[in-house]
Amino acid sequence: MIVSDEDLMLACRKGDMSAFELLVRRYQDPLVNYIHYTISDYHRAEDLAQETFLRVFKSASRYEPKSSFKSWLYTIATNLSRNEIRNRIRRKTFFLEDMVDENEDVYHSEYLIDTSLQPDILYEKKERQQLIKKSLRQLPENQRIALTLVTYQELSYEEISDILKCSVGAVKSLIHRARQNLKKLLIKSGIGDGVNAKI
Repeated sequence: MIVSDEDLMLACRKGDMSAFELLVRRYQDPLVNYIHYTISDYHRAEDLAQETFLRVFKSASRYEPKSSFKSWLYTIATNLSRNEIRNRIRRKTFFLEDMVDENEDVYHSEYLIDTSLQPDILYEKKERQQLIKKSLRQLPENQRIALTLVTYQELSYEEISDILKCSVGAVKSLIHRARQNLKKLLIKSGIGDGVNAKI
């Protein structure tokens, strides 16, 4: 029987460290990848994911399951990611043309698993994913976050509305505009007709 996130947090509130460790195992990789997609720095994403879990742990004694644990967790991660981006802007070190990190996230790993792919096909698919990632980073902040959450983290519109503190209708509008803007950017880059169907 799978124990819900909320029940694990309630157990954690009572001092059950194994419950917290299970939550970390459930969400560590998806959270690192989400933050990585948002801030484009894998090593910093690992730090911010750790900070997210630290804040969850420190708040465990006050935890009340008013909304889904997943929404709460991603709200913390989103706020930390936004702060990171704003700090970079202030330091004038955040560039949209950053090189892709040497540590590729799991979104591209499916192309490395199938050894039957010819090298030229593998390269083409990887290059396309990098162009999608680069274009995604050029979207306005809320559009980028909403599209990343719904596409790669598979959160519901309701969960995203909790995270972004807006209505479900506003989330749908954000995602629609994000997809339209992303399509335009990808067309400019020459791959607009071959966009990943999930996006």
